[in-house]
Amino acid sequence: MRSFSVAFICGNGDTLYRFRLELIKSFINKGFTVHALAPEIPEDFLKELLELGVVYHNISFKRKTVNLIDAFTSIIDITKKLRKINPDIVFSYTHKAVVVGSICAFLAGRLRAVSLITGTGHIFDNDTIIQKIKRFIGIVGFKISLSISEIVFFQNPDDLELFCSLGMAKRSRAILLNGSGVDLNKFFPRPLPDSPIFLCMSRLIKSKGLIEYAKAAKIVKSQCNEARFLLYGFPDDHGDSIDENEIKNQWYQEYGIEYFGFTNDPVSTIAKSSVYVLLSYNEGTPRSVLEAMSMGRPIVTTDVPGCRETVSENVNGFLSIHKNPESSARAMIRLLDKDVREKMGQQSRKLCEEKYDVHSVNHEILSALKII
Repeated sequence: MRSFSVAFICGNGDTLYRFRLELIKSFINKGFTVHALAPEIPEDFLKELLELGVVYHNISFKRKTVNLIDAFTSIIDITKKLRKINPDIVFSYTHKAVVVGSICAFLAGRLRAVSLITGTGHIFDNDTIIQKIKRFIGIVGFKISLSISEIVFFQNPDDLELFCSLGMAKRSRAILLNGSGVDLNKFFPRPLPDSPIFLCMSRLIKSKGLIEYAKAAKIVKSQCNEARFLLYGFPDDHGDSIDENEIKNQWYQEYGIEYFGFTNDPVSTIAKSSVYVLLSYNEGTPRSVLEAMSMGRPIVTTDVPGCRETVSENVNGFLSIHKNPESSARAMIRLLDKDVREKMGQQSRKLCEEKYDVHSVNHEILSALKII
Protein backbone atom coordinates (compact mmCIF):
# COMPACT_ATOMS: atom_id res chain seq x y z
CA MET A 1 0.00 0.00 0.00
CA ARG A 2 1.45 3.36 -1.05
CA SER A 3 2.12 5.86 1.71
CA PHE A 4 1.31 9.56 1.30
CA SER A 5 3.24 12.63 2.37
CA VAL A 6 2.79 16.37 2.72
CA ALA A 7 5.50 19.02 2.83
CA PHE A 8 4.80 22.19 4.81
CA ILE A 9 6.85 25.20 3.73
CA CYS A 10 6.93 28.34 5.86
CA GLY A 11 9.20 31.28 6.53
CA ASN A 12 8.94 31.22 10.31
CA GLY A 13 9.76 27.89 11.93
CA ASP A 14 8.02 28.41 15.27
CA THR A 15 4.63 28.86 13.54
CA LEU A 16 4.63 25.17 12.63
CA TYR A 17 4.18 24.39 16.31
CA ARG A 18 2.27 27.47 17.45
CA PHE A 19 -0.29 27.66 14.62
CA ARG A 20 -0.21 24.43 12.56
CA LEU A 21 0.27 21.69 15.17
CA GLU A 22 -3.31 20.43 15.06
CA LEU A 23 -3.33 20.49 11.25
CA ILE A 24 -0.10 18.49 11.23
CA LYS A 25 -1.71 15.97 13.60
CA SER A 26 -4.73 15.76 11.29
CA PHE A 27 -2.49 14.78 8.37
CA ILE A 28 -0.64 12.24 10.51
CA ASN A 29 -3.94 10.73 11.66
CA LYS A 30 -4.84 10.24 7.99
CA GLY A 31 -1.66 8.25 7.46
CA PHE A 32 0.49 10.99 5.95
CA THR A 33 4.19 11.43 6.56
CA VAL A 34 4.67 15.12 7.36
CA HIS A 35 7.78 16.98 6.20
CA ALA A 36 8.50 20.46 7.55
CA LEU A 37 10.65 22.78 5.44
CA ALA A 38 11.44 25.87 7.48
CA PRO A 39 14.25 27.98 8.87
CA GLU A 40 15.45 27.21 12.38
CA ILE A 41 12.75 26.00 14.77
CA PRO A 42 13.07 26.64 18.53
CA GLU A 43 14.49 23.55 20.22
CA ASP A 44 11.50 22.79 22.48
CA PHE A 45 9.05 23.14 19.58
CA LEU A 46 11.22 21.02 17.30
CA LYS A 47 11.49 18.27 19.89
CA GLU A 48 7.70 17.88 20.08
CA LEU A 49 7.34 17.91 16.30
CA LEU A 50 10.00 15.21 15.92
CA GLU A 51 8.29 13.10 18.59
CA LEU A 52 5.12 13.22 16.46
CA GLY A 53 7.13 11.82 13.55
CA VAL A 54 7.55 15.05 11.59
CA VAL A 55 10.62 15.01 9.33
CA TYR A 56 12.40 18.37 9.58
CA HIS A 57 14.41 19.97 6.76
CA ASN A 58 16.25 23.20 7.54
CA ILE A 59 16.05 25.55 4.56
CA SER A 60 17.86 28.64 3.38
CA PHE A 61 15.19 31.31 3.78
CA LYS A 62 15.18 35.00 4.72
CA ARG A 63 11.58 36.01 5.19
CA LYS A 64 12.16 39.75 5.66
CA THR A 65 14.14 40.67 2.56
CA VAL A 66 13.21 41.22 -1.08
CA ASN A 67 16.72 40.38 -2.26
CA LEU A 68 16.54 38.47 -5.54
CA ILE A 69 19.78 36.59 -4.86
CA ASP A 70 18.38 35.36 -1.54
CA ALA A 71 15.14 34.39 -3.30
CA PHE A 72 16.95 32.36 -5.97
CA THR A 73 19.08 30.69 -3.28
CA SER A 74 15.91 29.67 -1.44
CA ILE A 75 14.24 28.41 -4.62
CA ILE A 76 17.25 26.23 -5.52
CA ASP A 77 17.53 24.82 -1.98
CA ILE A 78 13.81 24.08 -1.55
CA THR A 79 13.40 22.66 -5.06
CA LYS A 80 16.24 20.18 -4.44
CA LYS A 81 14.65 19.08 -1.17
CA LEU A 82 11.20 18.69 -2.74
CA ARG A 83 12.60 16.56 -5.57
CA LYS A 84 14.13 14.26 -2.98
CA ILE A 85 11.00 14.11 -0.81
CA ASN A 86 8.54 13.97 -3.74
CA PRO A 87 5.50 14.76 -1.56
CA ASP A 88 1.91 14.33 -2.65
CA ILE A 89 1.03 17.82 -1.40
CA VAL A 90 3.13 20.96 -0.95
CA PHE A 91 1.39 23.18 1.61
CA SER A 92 2.87 26.70 1.77
CA TYR A 93 1.99 29.54 4.14
CA THR A 94 3.43 32.89 5.27
CA HIS A 95 3.85 35.50 2.56
CA LYS A 96 7.22 34.82 1.01
CA ALA A 97 6.94 31.07 1.53
CA VAL A 98 3.70 31.01 -0.49
CA VAL A 99 5.44 32.67 -3.45
CA VAL A 100 8.61 30.57 -3.22
CA GLY A 101 6.89 27.32 -2.22
CA SER A 102 4.48 27.14 -5.13
CA ILE A 103 7.22 27.93 -7.64
CA CYS A 104 9.44 25.24 -6.11
CA ALA A 105 6.59 22.72 -6.25
CA PHE A 106 6.30 23.38 -9.98
CA LEU A 107 10.05 23.18 -10.60
CA ALA A 108 10.37 19.98 -8.56
CA GLY A 109 8.06 18.11 -10.95
CA ARG A 110 4.74 19.91 -11.02
CA LEU A 111 3.86 18.70 -7.55
CA ARG A 112 0.41 19.40 -6.16
CA ALA A 113 0.63 22.84 -4.52
CA VAL A 114 -1.79 24.53 -2.13
CA SER A 115 -1.37 27.86 -0.38
CA LEU A 116 -2.68 29.47 2.79
CA ILE A 117 -2.85 33.28 2.97
CA THR A 118 -2.54 34.14 6.66
CA GLY A 119 -2.88 37.92 6.23
CA THR A 120 -1.40 40.72 4.16
CA GLY A 121 1.03 42.26 6.66
CA HIS A 122 2.79 45.25 5.08
CA ILE A 123 2.82 43.86 1.54
CA PHE A 124 0.17 46.26 0.27
CA ASP A 125 1.33 49.41 2.07
CA ASN A 126 1.49 52.11 -0.58
CA ASP A 127 2.79 55.24 1.15
CA THR A 128 6.45 55.46 0.10
CA ILE A 129 8.40 54.68 -3.08
CA ILE A 130 9.98 51.64 -1.41
CA GLN A 131 6.56 50.38 -0.32
CA LYS A 132 5.18 50.89 -3.84
CA ILE A 133 8.05 48.81 -5.25
CA LYS A 134 7.50 46.06 -2.66
CA ARG A 135 3.77 46.11 -3.40
CA PHE A 136 4.43 45.67 -7.13
CA ILE A 137 6.87 42.81 -6.51
CA GLY A 138 4.39 41.21 -4.12
CA ILE A 139 1.50 41.36 -6.57
CA VAL A 140 3.59 39.90 -9.41
CA GLY A 141 4.97 37.19 -7.13
CA PHE A 142 1.53 36.17 -5.90
CA LYS A 143 0.07 36.18 -9.41
CA ILE A 144 2.74 33.72 -10.51
CA SER A 145 2.68 31.46 -7.45
CA LEU A 146 -1.08 31.35 -6.93
CA SER A 147 -1.62 30.48 -10.59
CA ILE A 148 0.32 27.31 -9.74
CA SER A 149 -1.61 26.58 -6.53
CA GLU A 150 -4.52 24.20 -6.94
CA ILE A 151 -6.28 25.71 -3.92
CA VAL A 152 -5.76 29.01 -2.10
CA PHE A 153 -7.09 29.16 1.46
CA PHE A 154 -7.88 32.53 3.04
CA GLN A 155 -8.49 33.32 6.70
CA ASN A 156 -10.79 36.32 6.27
CA PRO A 157 -13.13 37.59 3.53
CA ASP A 158 -11.32 40.93 3.08
CA ASP A 159 -8.08 39.22 2.04
CA LEU A 160 -9.94 36.88 -0.31
CA GLU A 161 -11.64 39.83 -1.99
CA LEU A 162 -8.37 41.81 -2.23
CA PHE A 163 -6.41 38.98 -3.83
CA CYS A 164 -9.18 38.16 -6.29
CA SER A 165 -9.87 41.79 -7.23
CA LEU A 166 -6.18 42.38 -7.98
CA GLY A 167 -6.00 39.24 -10.09
CA MET A 168 -3.62 37.45 -7.72
CA ALA A 169 -5.99 34.55 -7.08
CA LYS A 170 -8.86 33.00 -9.01
CA ARG A 171 -12.20 32.89 -7.20
CA SER A 172 -12.72 29.34 -8.45
CA ARG A 173 -9.67 28.23 -6.45
CA ALA A 174 -10.27 30.37 -3.33
CA ILE A 175 -11.66 28.86 -0.13
CA LEU A 176 -12.49 30.90 2.97
CA LEU A 177 -11.61 29.41 6.36
CA ASN A 178 -12.51 30.59 9.86
CA GLY A 179 -8.93 31.51 10.70
CA SER A 180 -6.62 28.78 11.97
CA GLY A 181 -9.16 27.74 14.59
CA VAL A 182 -8.53 27.17 18.27
CA ASP A 183 -8.32 24.06 20.46
CA LEU A 184 -11.49 24.37 22.56
CA ASN A 185 -10.36 21.65 24.96
CA LYS A 186 -7.01 23.25 25.73
CA PHE A 187 -8.37 26.80 25.93
CA PHE A 188 -11.43 26.11 28.05
CA PRO A 189 -13.17 28.83 30.13
CA ARG A 190 -11.51 30.00 33.34
CA PRO A 191 -13.10 32.30 35.96
CA LEU A 192 -12.57 35.98 35.29
CA PRO A 193 -10.71 38.00 37.93
CA ASP A 194 -12.94 40.39 39.85
CA SER A 195 -10.95 43.47 38.87
CA PRO A 196 -10.48 44.83 35.32
CA ILE A 197 -7.23 43.33 34.01
CA PHE A 198 -6.55 44.01 30.35
CA LEU A 199 -4.12 41.80 28.43
CA CYS A 200 -2.30 42.00 25.12
CA MET A 201 0.11 39.35 23.78
CA SER A 202 2.06 40.36 20.71
CA ARG A 203 5.31 40.73 18.87
CA LEU A 204 6.80 44.10 19.77
CA ILE A 205 5.95 45.93 16.55
CA LYS A 206 3.94 49.10 15.96
CA SER A 207 1.50 47.47 13.53
CA LYS A 208 0.18 45.32 16.39
CA GLY A 209 -1.21 48.54 17.87
CA LEU A 210 0.98 48.50 20.97
CA ILE A 211 1.48 52.26 21.09
CA GLU A 212 -2.30 52.72 20.84
CA TYR A 213 -2.72 50.11 23.61
CA ALA A 214 -0.36 52.07 25.85
CA LYS A 215 -2.02 55.42 25.17
CA ALA A 216 -5.49 53.95 25.68
CA ALA A 217 -4.34 52.42 28.97
CA LYS A 218 -3.31 55.86 30.22
CA ILE A 219 -6.75 57.25 29.39
CA VAL A 220 -8.57 54.38 31.12
CA LYS A 221 -6.37 54.56 34.23
CA SER A 222 -7.23 58.24 34.58
CA GLN A 223 -10.81 57.12 35.18
CA CYS A 224 -10.16 53.81 36.95
CA ASN A 225 -6.80 53.58 38.65
CA GLU A 226 -7.35 49.98 39.74
CA ALA A 227 -7.43 48.81 36.11
CA ARG A 228 -4.29 46.92 35.12
CA PHE A 229 -2.75 46.60 31.68
CA LEU A 230 -0.54 43.58 30.99
CA LEU A 231 1.70 43.13 27.98
CA TYR A 232 3.44 39.89 27.02
CA GLY A 233 5.61 39.91 23.94
CA PHE A 234 8.96 39.43 22.30
CA PRO A 235 11.22 41.52 20.05
CA ASP A 236 11.01 41.16 16.29
CA ASP A 237 13.58 42.50 13.84
CA HIS A 238 10.85 44.14 11.82
CA GLY A 239 10.87 47.51 10.12
CA ASP A 240 8.39 48.92 12.64
CA SER A 241 9.73 47.18 15.74
CA ILE A 242 9.54 48.83 19.16
CA ASP A 243 12.60 48.83 21.40
CA GLU A 244 12.02 46.33 24.20
CA ASN A 245 14.15 48.38 26.61
CA GLU A 246 11.88 51.37 26.03
CA ILE A 247 8.87 49.26 27.00
CA LYS A 248 10.64 47.83 30.05
CA ASN A 249 12.02 51.12 31.32
CA GLN A 250 9.44 53.72 30.35
CA TRP A 251 6.01 52.33 29.63
CA TYR A 252 4.96 51.50 33.19
CA GLN A 253 5.76 54.93 34.49
CA GLU A 254 4.35 56.73 31.45
CA TYR A 255 1.33 54.57 30.61
CA GLY A 256 0.86 52.00 33.38
CA ILE A 257 1.81 49.08 31.14
CA GLU A 258 3.15 46.04 33.02
CA TYR A 259 5.54 44.22 30.69
CA PHE A 260 6.45 40.57 31.31
CA GLY A 261 8.34 39.54 28.18
CA PHE A 262 7.67 36.34 26.26
CA THR A 263 5.23 33.71 27.49
CA ASN A 264 5.22 30.09 26.31
CA ASP A 265 2.10 29.40 28.40
CA PRO A 266 -0.79 31.36 26.85
CA VAL A 267 -3.39 29.45 28.87
CA SER A 268 -2.06 30.59 32.25
CA THR A 269 -1.40 34.07 30.89
CA ILE A 270 -4.92 34.55 29.54
CA ALA A 271 -6.34 33.17 32.80
CA LYS A 272 -4.85 36.18 34.62
CA SER A 273 -6.89 38.60 32.52
CA SER A 274 -10.49 39.71 32.40
CA VAL A 275 -10.38 41.42 28.96
CA TYR A 276 -8.24 40.69 25.90
CA VAL A 277 -7.07 43.54 23.69
CA LEU A 278 -5.43 43.50 20.25
CA LEU A 279 -5.33 46.78 18.32
CA SER A 280 -3.62 45.56 15.14
CA TYR A 281 -3.61 47.46 11.87
CA ASN A 282 -4.37 44.21 9.98
CA GLU A 283 -4.39 40.46 10.61
CA GLY A 284 -5.24 37.13 9.00
CA THR A 285 -7.37 36.02 11.92
CA PRO A 286 -5.45 36.59 15.16
CA ARG A 287 -4.88 33.33 17.01
CA SER A 288 -4.34 35.04 20.37
CA VAL A 289 -7.79 36.62 20.14
CA LEU A 290 -9.38 33.24 19.40
CA GLU A 291 -7.57 31.69 22.37
CA ALA A 292 -8.82 34.43 24.68
CA MET A 293 -12.36 34.09 23.31
CA SER A 294 -12.26 30.33 23.85
CA MET A 295 -11.33 30.96 27.49
CA GLY A 296 -14.34 33.24 27.93
CA ARG A 297 -12.74 36.67 27.65
CA PRO A 298 -14.48 39.68 26.11
CA ILE A 299 -12.53 41.28 23.29
CA VAL A 300 -11.48 44.79 22.31
CA THR A 301 -9.97 44.82 18.84
CA THR A 302 -9.84 47.00 15.76
CA ASP A 303 -12.29 47.23 12.89
CA VAL A 304 -9.79 45.95 10.32
CA PRO A 305 -9.54 42.79 8.17
CA GLY A 306 -9.06 39.67 10.25
CA CYS A 307 -9.86 41.32 13.56
CA ARG A 308 -13.41 42.45 12.85
CA GLU A 309 -14.52 38.85 12.21
CA THR A 310 -13.81 37.92 15.84
CA VAL A 311 -16.21 40.41 17.42
CA SER A 312 -19.95 40.72 17.27
CA GLU A 313 -20.30 44.36 18.33
CA ASN A 314 -21.73 44.81 21.82
CA VAL A 315 -22.19 41.03 22.11
CA ASN A 316 -18.75 39.55 22.88
CA GLY A 317 -16.78 42.78 22.80
CA PHE A 318 -16.18 46.01 20.95
CA LEU A 319 -14.48 47.15 17.76
CA SER A 320 -12.45 50.33 17.84
CA ILE A 321 -11.03 52.58 15.14
CA HIS A 322 -7.48 51.49 14.33
CA LYS A 323 -4.66 53.91 15.18
CA ASN A 324 -7.11 55.68 17.49
CA PRO A 325 -6.33 55.23 21.22
CA GLU A 326 -9.30 57.36 22.25
CA SER A 327 -11.69 55.01 20.44
CA SER A 328 -10.00 51.99 22.04
CA ALA A 329 -10.14 53.59 25.48
CA ARG A 330 -13.88 54.17 25.14
CA ALA A 331 -14.34 50.47 24.36
CA MET A 332 -12.20 49.44 27.33
CA ILE A 333 -14.10 51.77 29.67
CA ARG A 334 -17.35 49.99 28.76
CA LEU A 335 -15.74 46.79 30.05
CA LEU A 336 -14.90 48.17 33.49
CA ASP A 337 -18.28 46.76 34.59
CA LYS A 338 -17.79 43.20 35.86
CA ASP A 339 -21.28 42.03 34.82
CA VAL A 340 -20.67 43.24 31.27
CA ARG A 341 -17.35 41.39 31.18
CA GLU A 342 -18.96 38.18 32.39
CA LYS A 343 -21.81 38.27 29.87
CA MET A 344 -19.58 39.16 26.94
CA GLY A 345 -17.00 36.56 27.92
CA GLN A 346 -19.67 33.86 27.77
CA GLN A 347 -20.61 35.05 24.29
CA SER A 348 -16.96 34.85 23.20
CA ARG A 349 -16.83 31.20 24.15
CA LYS A 350 -20.13 30.54 22.39
CA LEU A 351 -18.87 32.16 19.18
CA CYS A 352 -15.71 30.02 19.29
CA GLU A 353 -17.73 26.85 19.71
CA GLU A 354 -19.95 27.78 16.75
CA LYS A 355 -17.29 29.03 14.36
CA TYR A 356 -13.66 28.57 15.37
CA ASP A 357 -13.17 24.97 16.54
CA VAL A 358 -9.75 23.99 15.14
CA HIS A 359 -10.96 20.48 14.32
CA SER A 360 -13.77 21.88 12.17
CA VAL A 361 -11.34 24.20 10.36
CA ASN A 362 -8.88 21.37 9.73
CA HIS A 363 -11.70 19.10 8.55
CA GLU A 364 -12.59 21.73 5.94
CA ILE A 365 -8.96 21.85 4.76
CA LEU A 366 -8.71 18.07 4.44
CA SER A 367 -12.09 17.91 2.71
CA ALA A 368 -11.00 20.51 0.17
CA LEU A 369 -7.87 18.45 -0.48
CA LYS A 370 -10.10 15.37 -0.92
CA ILE A 371 -8.35 13.55 1.91
CA ILE A 372 -11.63 12.94 3.74
